[in-house]
Amino acid sequence: MGEITESPWTRVQSLGIKSASPLDLLSVCLTRSSRDTAMNEQAAGKLLKRAGLAGLADLSRSDLHSSVGLEDFEAHRVLAAIELGRKAAMAGKGATDTVSGPESAFRIFERHLDGAKQEHFCAAFLNTKGGVISVRTIHVGTLNMSLVGPREVFREAVRENAASILVSHNHPSGDPEPSPEDIRLTRRLAEVGDLLDIPLHDHIIIGTDKYVSLKDRGLL
Repeated sequence: MGEITESPWTRVQSLGIKSASPLDLLSVCLTRSSRDTAMNEQAAGKLLKRAGLAGLADLSRSDLHSSVGLEDFEAHRVLAAIELGRKAAMAGKGATDTVSGPESAFRIFERHLDGAKQEHFCAAFLNTKGGVISVRTIHVGTLNMSLVGPREVFREAVRENAASILVSHNHPSGDPEPSPEDIRLTRRLAEVGDLLDIPLHDHIIIGTDKYVSLKDRGLL
């Protein structure tokens, strides 16, 4: 007798949405037809392994195209479902962290960047009381002002209706000392933030169990 296997869709139906695993839920999100969910189970597993559950909110259209072959609208549909879930969760519990200084900012970004092997540039969007609305990865890879600029950062800030922002990136080398490019980018972001009335509070560079605050260094 051949082995009987269940598809992710079968398990979701059996267990219910709230009891289903992240792998099965993502497999269903990635698929057009219930008949094809098993085909995308492996791709969903790769995405979860690479990004982690918390990192799903940072998936891009190119991630979904290269891993599952989703085209533009299909990829947007999946990203919309993930983002809607994130916003619903945030609306239910409000801001969970409050930034009171570089140390608290470091802890927030450290959690977001946990396990990152490449350089990630992130932004935290704050409300008027310093509460964190959300933390988003803006860019993955070596920092470059042509790739990570005010447009990308403040577009998200406007979407989140942020009163102010923090930015951070990690140095995979473990040494958090800022480079000249880090300093130039920080000052440019601060200038644009002042113009838009969405001030930049700090830029936290994270190394191995330590960090540098550019504000504390007088570089902001």
